[in-house]
Amino acid sequence: MMHAFRALPMKRAEIRVVAHNLRRSLGLEGRLWFPVLQLVEHAFPRLDKKYHFEVAEYDELGDSHGLTERDGDSVCIKIREDIYDRAYADEGRDRGTVAHEAGHYLLHARSPALHRHFGGELKSYEDPEWQAKAFQGELLVPKHLVVGMSAVDVTRECGVSYDAAEYQLKPYAAGK
Repeated sequence: MMHAFRALPMKRAEIRVVAHNLRRSLGLEGRLWFPVLQLVEHAFPRLDKKYHFEVAEYDELGDSHGLTERDGDSVCIKIREDIYDRAYADEGRDRGTVAHEAGHYLLHARSPALHRHFGGELKSYEDPEWQAKAFQGELLVPKHLVVGMSAVDVTRECGVSYDAAEYQLKPYAAGK
């Protein structure tokens, strides 16, 4: 997949630190189930007066499940209405979408270093989409709490899809 932007390089271990520090700052480092909607709807607005969250209609976002956009100093996370409703109902895939957009907000929204990428090989650790996906996994499936758990248990205890649980457990099993 070709992406239009290159981000500052970040390895999974660095992204894990960002996710862990966020959990710790919220007093949630020991909790498996992360309240991701409360993060984007309540915590971020308290921490950042120029941040806001919107539930968008399908007509606005189309096939995009979510979007993090910057307008001057303001940043907005938009989640498509059907995705929001399912995340609110604790659907793992949709909770993941919200966490993914939270990753874009924390890792990229205020970064002056995000710049256009005009072709050529983009390393995964420079790809903002890979970074947001890694953040999503590190936030919702924290390594220090899930090592030794099965994908079925992670799905249930962390509120993620089975595919996300398997995807996240793979690097943990490899010692990453």
